[in-house]
Amino acid sequence: MARALILLACLVVSFGRLEAQEIKRIELPLPTSNEAYQTVPLGEKGVLLISQPGRNSYNVQRFDTNLERLWSIDGTIENNLDYVTSTYDGGSVFLLFSRYRSSIYQIVKVNIGPGFVETFTINTLDRFQITDFKTMGYGLFMAGTVRDEPILIHTDLTTLQTKVLPTAIKGSNAIQSIEIDTTHRLVNVSFAVKNRKQIQIVARSYYETGQLYSQVVVQPDDDYSFLNGRLQVLNDSVKLMIGTYGYRNMQSANNAASQGLFITKIVEDEVVFTRYHSFTDFSNFFSFMNDRQQEKMERRIKKKKDGGSDLKLNYRLLVHDIVQKDDQFILVSEVFYPEYRSNTNNLMGMNSFYGNPWLYGSPFGSGLYNPYLWNPMYGSRGGYSNQIFDGFVYTHAIVADFDKNGKLIWDNSISFDHVKSMELKEKVNIQVSDQGRTQLVYSKDGAITSKIIKADEVIDGGKKVELPTGVEGDKVRKTTTDDVEYWFGNYYLAWGVQRIVNPAGDVQTRGRRNVYYLNKISF
Repeated sequence: MARALILLACLVVSFGRLEAQEIKRIELPLPTSNEAYQTVPLGEKGVLLISQPGRNSYNVQRFDTNLERLWSIDGTIENNLDYVTSTYDGGSVFLLFSRYRSSIYQIVKVNIGPGFVETFTINTLDRFQITDFKTMGYGLFMAGTVRDEPILIHTDLTTLQTKVLPTAIKGSNAIQSIEIDTTHRLVNVSFAVKNRKQIQIVARSYYETGQLYSQVVVQPDDDYSFLNGRLQVLNDSVKLMIGTYGYRNMQSANNAASQGLFITKIVEDEVVFTRYHSFTDFSNFFSFMNDRQQEKMERRIKKKKDGGSDLKLNYRLLVHDIVQKDDQFILVSEVFYPEYRSNTNNLMGMNSFYGNPWLYGSPFGSGLYNPYLWNPMYGSRGGYSNQIFDGFVYTHAIVADFDKNGKLIWDNSISFDHVKSMELKEKVNIQVSDQGRTQLVYSKDGAITSKIIKADEVIDGGKKVELPTGVEGDKVRKTTTDDVEYWFGNYYLAWGVQRIVNPAGDVQTRGRRNVYYLNKISF
């Protein structure tokens, strides 16, 4: 059942030279450390909170844009199924419940307007490890692997007919991502395909029925390998693919080494050009380093370029969706690395629940199988069998602007203050104004950091603002998880889990409390 809201407060803070922000905050109590919520922002339609209070139950609550609760729904699922993930297609929210490597999935379609749910049960394949889950209308797409072989599944929820879509492409391949194009009503699936020692990107677009709409094959130059790519459909004939590339001989079984970004223009499913932009040519890629490190890096780059070559780099990047602004295309990528700690107990290795990083995708204990921990095109993940995954560490994010001919116009960056997460997901948010200013925002430990740039110029850099609870005497002892996401208009939504103490509050706030908070922030 729905938890009571225990706090409602309105506050005003300042981001230095930024305009004042109004913050509205609500808190929901967490009686035990095992309870959690999943937050799904719905833009101007509000926000959804998902929880799993019991082994065979779930709760969904919808709040409006003023964080007032509109409705709450309690539902039941089969025993011992865990919440895995959710997806929002602009009309409805779909919840996915399953067990690790189970063939049984329950899908709950939440109709967010009137507030009712539809439940579907489907049977897929034995030992199916899901990596992605998206919906378009009543068409459901799931990507995953069975014994390391890529599988793409489509289910028509109106008939519960499930079929395995063909993934046969010459060469070994891995499904990297499924993306929803609500404008053109298409589902875009990206495949990394390895032929000998080189990786190319194959992007297939499907109708919501699962029927193939188009296929694009993008091949790198001889010395390179593509690592990932995102397809942007501009119109019926023109598409763009932007992603990361690396030197072919720098890739290994447990590492995908990025050298830079590439942009490919495709007309009538034929490649017109591919442009490569090494990070050594960026103006701000290495600004996360201190001055001494930057100077040393610049000397190494210059020495290589004077000799007619390029300094080879080894970075991992999480690439965001492309942001189109007129005839320009802005891409944000976050640089990260997985961190491990020594395994002193043979029972707690990669094959155990606690040592398996692919099970950390959800706050409820289960989650998506995570393909970013190793390079799926170069071998298995067995190299980490004596270590325990300890989270993803984010170092910085880069933002790059390209014109329609693939030319790099400008680049900039924002440094992370040792942001770490058990789940690999986008941490930085980007908003582009009509005046050409770009705002980058991320959260850490319940505080918000913002940076405003105009092309490669910094207008307002690195302002960090704590988000107070609004109750006098409150002290936040620990922020376990926190996120921030652009919501609508000038508003952002921040949320997370906190432990708060207040020795001198009133009857309602005195003492200790564990809460899940939602903060509405107005820029």
